Amino acid sequence: MKGMIILATGYLQVRITTQLILPVVNAQVLITEADTSLLLEQKTVYTNSEGLTDYIELETVPKEFSLDENNVNLPYRTYNLFVCADGYIQAEALGVNIFDGQVTLQHIELLARPENFGGDFELTSNSEEPHKLYDIPSHGKQGSSRVLQRVVIPENITVHLGAPNSDARNVTVPFVDYLKSVASSEIYPTWPQQALKANIYAQISFVLNRVFTEWYPSRGYNFNITSSPSYDQKYVHNRSTFESTDAIVEEIFNEYLVKTGRIDPFFAEYCDGKSVSCNGMSQWGSKADAERGMSAIAILRKYYGNDINIVESSNIAAIPVSYPGTPLRTGASGESVRVLQAQLNRIANDYPAIGKVNVDGMFGTGTEQAVRKFQQIFDLTADGVVGKRTWYKVSLIYVSVKKLAQLTSEGEAIQDGSYPGRPVRRGDRGRNVQIVQFYLNQTAVYVNSITPVTIDGVFGASTENSVKQFQDYFNLSQDGVVGQITWVKMQDIFEGIKTGVYVPEETPPAEDAYPGTALRVGSSGENVTKIQNWLNAIGQINSNIPYVNPDGIFGSATRNAVIAFQQQFNLTADGIVGRITWNRIYSEWQNLVAEGNA
Repeated sequence: MKGMIILATGYLQVRITTQLILPVVNAQVLITEADTSLLLEQKTVYTNSEGLTDYIELETVPKEFSLDENNVNLPYRTYNLFVCADGYIQAEALGVNIFDGQVTLQHIELLARPENFGGDFELTSNSEEPHKLYDIPSHGKQGSSRVLQRVVIPENITVHLGAPNSDARNVTVPFVDYLKSVASSEIYPTWPQQALKANIYAQISFVLNRVFTEWYPSRGYNFNITSSPSYDQKYVHNRSTFESTDAIVEEIFNEYLVKTGRIDPFFAEYCDGKSVSCNGMSQWGSKADAERGMSAIAILRKYYGNDINIVESSNIAAIPVSYPGTPLRTGASGESVRVLQAQLNRIANDYPAIGKVNVDGMFGTGTEQAVRKFQQIFDLTADGVVGKRTWYKVSLIYVSVKKLAQLTSEGEAIQDGSYPGRPVRRGDRGRNVQIVQFYLNQTAVYVNSITPVTIDGVFGASTENSVKQFQDYFNLSQDGVVGQITWVKMQDIFEGIKTGVYVPEETPPAEDAYPGTALRVGSSGENVTKIQNWLNAIGQINSNIPYVNPDGIFGSATRNAVIAFQQQFNLTADGIVGRITWNRIYSEWQNLVAEGNA
């Protein structure tokens, strides 16, 4: 800030589209401080061919402000965005939250300028209110008994922008977008991942309970939920969101909490636990629990009881194509691949950088490249693999750009080895258990900490123990149960072994061991410095890996170097240093040390 010491850095990326989610190219984005409205130096940026700006570095306050429940200062900085583009009415987004080390994502839709329009100074405006944890209202949330017969994960949800009886308008938005706004309004993105996940599970379950019980329609209202935290959850229409919470939402949007023996989504009441107390989960308490090493499910069971379970629903209303149950990748074939190719080709009409592919039902190099480009454009992990998150994003964008045209028919290709639709656990028998045991043994060849098992189709103590070892190594929840996340990870590793992508890694000593949390843009500290130094050493031999300043700050330059390394060594090129990337970087650096080249 002008005349002040730079305390910390956050990141902002802006997407500018039309109302039909078509990219607006070369739109000008002017960024000012919300508290002074003074133009920041070199803070005018422009969108590229995909309607995206580069990542923009902005000053903010240290993240410790958002980790201390007794803090009375604003734990983030706010900025105003002003957007203009030829042929469109100007737009603004006011009070955008920037947190230390976090990526804020702001989507702004521009309205076409009518002919003879004379309102040069008329703006379409969105103004963010103070974050819910900083501006705590009273809570009076209530639940009710079951009304519907099946749990529905809605494609869209109608939100009343105020208290139930207020004279406010209704907005109908995609369910995933609703959850992203709630997550960004209810919790700080700087919190530990397991705390974020526990809170988002509670938020999903809360809103699904409202839908399931027809809480508002049964009372004569024409909406599903309100935006008021005094009655429901805090929702801010068109607010900026955060990359960290967005990723969790897109991963678990169709998972929710239930009590054992019941089918209705659990009414997951929660409150901040500092200014407001309730019988449910304490948000600040969940943050402290996660810092003590508790998992999301352990946190949820602490507050809601040991009979709380996480279930997944495939009953997603109005989504035209069902996720086939297993990731699509190079070598896959069938109707699901054909549907994917047809949808990507339609999207490419509006996002030509994706490129057109042959609609032949064969997942080849061309399809993989198109998927990677789609993932890059829409802020997904650019690995060329169509998992659940990518599948539903393709479906969402396809529906948006297709508008009123008829949708393609549903097609699911169940392949051998696909997730069976329910968790595989101790006591189970049969073919699914044999597949799990096979995957474990294939991985055990390369990971010494995983104990091989007998492939007998019986899920006993030894299989459960090996599953826990697998989950521990790949940083998954160590419950010994093979749910969809663990199954897909096993399948991914096996596919990597078959294609030669997954190779043995040298296990680092304790002082250089994987820190347990992935490093990404916004991370800082000694572990980032290690990665930067190792990459620089490797880059002396491999010119494709650019040099980075070993300053312990994970910025865009470090991310580019990580991506270059991952591409060179056939890893998922997402610019994130997870366990596999960390160990491979260390292993390659040690090879140089042994050869006297580092």
